[in-house]
Amino acid sequence: MALKEQFEMWRDVFKIQVDFLRELGEYRLNAAKSSLVAAVASNQLAVARMKAQVAQELEGALRRMHRIEGRLKTQTQRVLAMAKDVSFIHNGADMTKARMESMWAAFRVFERMVPLEQIQTSMEIEIQPTARLSHQFVDKYDQGQECESVPISVDNAYMLVGWLKKKHYLPVRGSKAYLLVMKVFETLAVVAQQQIDVLNQARRQIRESTFKVWNPLIIAGLPDTLDVKKILSAGIKSL
Repeated sequence: MALKEQFEMWRDVFKIQVDFLRELGEYRLNAAKSSLVAAVASNQLAVARMKAQVAQELEGALRRMHRIEGRLKTQTQRVLAMAKDVSFIHNGADMTKARMESMWAAFRVFERMVPLEQIQTSMEIEIQPTARLSHQFVDKYDQGQECESVPISVDNAYMLVGWLKKKHYLPVRGSKAYLLVMKVFETLAVVAQQQIDVLNQARRQIRESTFKVWNPLIIAGLPDTLDVKKILSAGIKSL
């Protein structure tokens, strides 16, 4: 699958996230209501009050899910535009300065959305000596200026990407450095499909009542809102 299409899959991630959050919220709400009934029946009033509060918070969060859904269209349009921008890395140094800046801006957004473990994967990719040579790069701010060679302190592919961004360099298409940079971008690109698989598996477990609510689930790119946090964690401490 092309790099652009892989990044475009974040559109599907955002949609499935909304479905997952609603299903998880309803799953936890039903569990809280069942616990509430059991606590009242056994005269455990303190537990009953706690479960009633959890249920009330979840009901409120579910009612407000439309706010997240309302942002979905804007998110989708934005992620499709960013997928196009970030895929310009395929051109290597054969892109304009303006396009380079759009590409790095999109890269930063996707970079912030992926789990740290995925970033660490690209940190394990070593830089070959030939990929450090100055002729592997073009200075997009001053194309008449000879580029510097990559310093020894930059010791992996992920650091190389950061160094290039800082220096305003781009790798020559087809060079050893270009192949390393492409590996970093591809490492980030596969995250969307991985997230879709994680979310769909969690939704299947919810439907089969085998979902472990106390198990931390790493979901990339979630909206950072109080309602989302309540759906993900409400009532866990009382289990």
